[in-house]
Amino acid sequence: MDNGIGQIMDELERMGTLQDTLVIFSGDNGMNMGHHGIWGKGNGTFPLNMYDTSVKIPFIMSWPGHIRANWTANGLHSHYDVFPTILDIAGVENPLSAQLPGHSFAGNVLNGDDDDGDETVVVYDEYGPVRMIRSREWKYVHRYPYGPHELYHLTEDPDETRNLVDEPSQATRLASMRAQLRNWFARYVNPARDAVYEGVNGFGQNGMTGLESNGDCPWEQPK
Repeated sequence: MDNGIGQIMDELERMGTLQDTLVIFSGDNGMNMGHHGIWGKGNGTFPLNMYDTSVKIPFIMSWPGHIRANWTANGLHSHYDVFPTILDIAGVENPLSAQLPGHSFAGNVLNGDDDDGDETVVVYDEYGPVRMIRSREWKYVHRYPYGPHELYHLTEDPDETRNLVDEPSQATRLASMRAQLRNWFARYVNPARDAVYEGVNGFGQNGMTGLESNGDCPWEQPK
């Protein structure tokens, strides 16, 4: 992958279009390499997990002469923000701004501002009935319909080892974050495609060894 991306960048430079091209490299999920005792991503366990090591992604933008080199943004953002950001950079109006989530961070990357961005980012994971709301300091994970749910104080517990969801002292915070999560999805979810009703199972730690032994792949199994 590194070699292929390098070839693309070299070709843009050869064509003389490198400074006219915004290149974005990103991924769609993180990966646990033994973190939390998991080898895999969000569906590496059942119940499905929302650890930072599962949901945080690589994201690199390159646009020589426009984006400062070797600079890391400190803001909290998600893939929801990429679409409005690209439109903003291109000077194109976003006709779906009222219907879709996400906010442009073009000013952040173009100006090199160390803006914190949105204090709260709601992340929707495609792994069925698991939803999460995360701020810089706190994370709440809700599993429909019955849990188990999780609440982590990320600044004090960045490895997410102490679940505070049952702590009486966190009852007010829990109710607030749960309401935020519910209201956000009520606004943006397409009821016809609501993953809460999808029966997604975890592989990773659950059955992959047996499948590998006969050469079968889980995504090729009969429904």
